[in-house]
Amino acid sequence: MRYEETLSWLYGLETMGIKLGLHNVTELLRRMGDPHRQFRSVHVAGTNGKGSVCAMTESILRSHGYATGLYTSPHLVDFTERIQTSGTQISQGQLCRLAEEVRGHVEDMALVSKESYPTFFEVTTAIAFAHFAEAGVEEGVVEVGMGGRLDATNVIQPDCTAITRISLEHTQYLGDTLEKIAAEKAGIIKHGVPVVTAEDGREALGVIEQIAAERKAPLRRVGAEIQVDMVESTIDGTTVRLGSLPTVTLPLLGSFQSENAALAYGIAIELPRRGVEVGEQAILEGLRRVKWPGRLELVHRRPTVIFDVSHTPDGAKAVASDVRHLFGDEALLILGVLNDKDLDGIAKAFSSISNKAIAVSPASNRAFSAHETGTALHRYITDVREAPSVAEALSMAVASASEDDVIIVTGSLYTVGEAKAWWEGHEAR
Repeated sequence: MRYEETLSWLYGLETMGIKLGLHNVTELLRRMGDPHRQFRSVHVAGTNGKGSVCAMTESILRSHGYATGLYTSPHLVDFTERIQTSGTQISQGQLCRLAEEVRGHVEDMALVSKESYPTFFEVTTAIAFAHFAEAGVEEGVVEVGMGGRLDATNVIQPDCTAITRISLEHTQYLGDTLEKIAAEKAGIIKHGVPVVTAEDGREALGVIEQIAAERKAPLRRVGAEIQVDMVESTIDGTTVRLGSLPTVTLPLLGSFQSENAALAYGIAIELPRRGVEVGEQAILEGLRRVKWPGRLELVHRRPTVIFDVSHTPDGAKAVASDVRHLFGDEALLILGVLNDKDLDGIAKAFSSISNKAIAVSPASNRAFSAHETGTALHRYITDVREAPSVAEALSMAVASASEDDVIIVTGSLYTVGEAKAWWEGHEAR
C-alpha cells in the first residue's frame, strides 16, 4: 500500500468505533509474535499533561543512552508523529509495510465475528509495538489513549507507571464521577511496579492510593515524596528545581510544565528499582532538550501567535493563567473543540484572556460546529465571529493583526494540527 492508501485503510477502521477491552488487541499481538514483550516500557495515563510527561521521560532516557520508543496520540500534522524511536518518527515506508502485515491478521480476525474486528487504535498500537520491537527499543514510553484499565496499551508490563491530574472526560466511556474515572486511569498500575502521580484531589487520589496499596505498588506523589519548585516562567521557558538537582530550564512555556517535569523526574528516580539506571545529568539534559509542540507553543513574535491543545476546562484555566502572566489579557482567541468536551467550561476559562474570538470547527466528525462554539463563546465574549475553517480563521487573524497583538489557537489537538499545517505553508510563502 502507498502512504495515502495506508492512512485511508487505518482511518476506515474508525467505523469500528471505540471498543474498550484487551481481548482483541491481545489476540492481534499474539498473531504478530507478541512484539510488546520484546521491549521494556513506561506507561502514562491521566487527563492533562500526559503527552508532555511522555515526551520529557523519553528525552531523559535517550539522554542516558537508551534506545527509546515514544507512542502518543493523536498527532498534530502527520500520522507518523505518533510512533517514534530514538527521536525519529517512523518513516512512511515503514508504516506502510507494517500496516500491510497487520492487515492480514485483522482481516483473519474479522472472519471470526464483527466483535473480533480490531479498532483503529488497537491496530495503531500493534503497529507501534511492532516497530519498537524491530528497532531494538530498550525502553518505550507509552501514552494511554483513553482511560487506562481497558485501553489497548494496557497489555504492556511497564517498569513504572505515572498518572497526571484527572478531570471529567469521556464520561460516556469512563464514568461520570472523578472516582470512577480515577479507577479507570489507575487500571494501569501493576503489581509491585512503582507509580508516580501529580493528582492531589481527595476523590481521585483516594482511588489511586487504594489501588496502589492493593497491588503493592510503591506510590510517590508530586509535592510530597517528589519535590518540585517552579523558579521562573518566561517566554523563553520554564525553570524548575527538582529534588536536590540543580535548577533546569525547560524549553516549554507555562508554569504547569513544572508539574509535568516533576512526574518525569519521579519516573526517572523510580526506574532504578527495576534495574533501569538513569543518571542525574541525563535528567537535566533530557529536560533541557525536550520537544513537545502544540503546548503553549510560541510560533511567532510580533504579532505573538500561540498554539495550545488544551481541551478541558482545567487545562484551559492553567493555560489562560500563563498567557495572562506572559502576554497579557487581550488575546484574540481562535477556538475549536470536539463535541465530547465541556465546551462551555473551556469557553469560560479562555474568556478571561480574550476580548474577541473566532469560532471554528476542526475537520473532524466529532467536532462542535463553528456556530455551536460561537454560541458558547457569546456567553462570555461580546465580539465573536465564525469562520469556515481553522486555516481561514488564522489567515484572517494574522492579516489584521498589529505587531503588538496576541493570537491564541486552542481547544483541540485537531484545531492546532490544522493551524500548524496552515502556518507551515504561510511561513514557506
